[in-house]
Amino acid sequence: MSTQTSRIAVVEQHSLVRLGLETLLSGSTLLTVVALAADPSELPSPAAQRLDVIVYGAPPVTGPSFAKTVDALALSGRVLVVADFAGWQPVTEALRAGAFGCVSKQADEEELLRAVETVALGGLHIAPGLATRLHSELRQPASTPAPALAHREREALRLLATGLTHGQIARRMGLTEATVSTYVKRIRNKLNVRNKADLTRKAIELGLLQDEEFRGNAALASGYSPAA
Repeated sequence: MSTQTSRIAVVEQHSLVRLGLETLLSGSTLLTVVALAADPSELPSPAAQRLDVIVYGAPPVTGPSFAKTVDALALSGRVLVVADFAGWQPVTEALRAGAFGCVSKQADEEELLRAVETVALGGLHIAPGLATRLHSELRQPASTPAPALAHREREALRLLATGLTHGQIARRMGLTEATVSTYVKRIRNKLNVRNKADLTRKAIELGLLQDEEFRGNAALASGYSPAA
């Protein structure tokens, strides 16, 4: 009597890591790798192919786009996030976005296989090495959502984070420098930030710096690196 295997997809931007995951998972008699992708957009639509688990190798930078990606992948199957889980990648964020499990990229082969097999059966898996971190995150008080920024405030924040001065922003937006200064003061008060580096972080978290050129300029302007 044959046992039906779980259908697995691997989403990982680095080809060598992607192939390594395929080799590891294909060695299990309980799993069958049916799809490989460098980007979530390359996966077949949910209607085209049933997936039991999507092993998502998350990039080091997160923010709103991270949660949106996990949420979108969850439409196609149960998501297991494999990430560095540095300061930018809270375990709770992955779970709230719909993930069924979290494993560090430093996990050994046995741990990863156990995680995939658990999630394939509908279970929730948090790697032992992340348990203390999860407990700590859950004990933190819930943050109050920051007040929404107006459209022109968001634009001013985006330009400020790329390294432009108030005068340059004023010329770009067709405003007076005094008006730009007023916008920046409002933004600081709404987001409760006081320095340029924190404003840059907020711009990235709000998804305002999606373009790589803007990200590079912002990092140079503030001395802040999202991958740090």
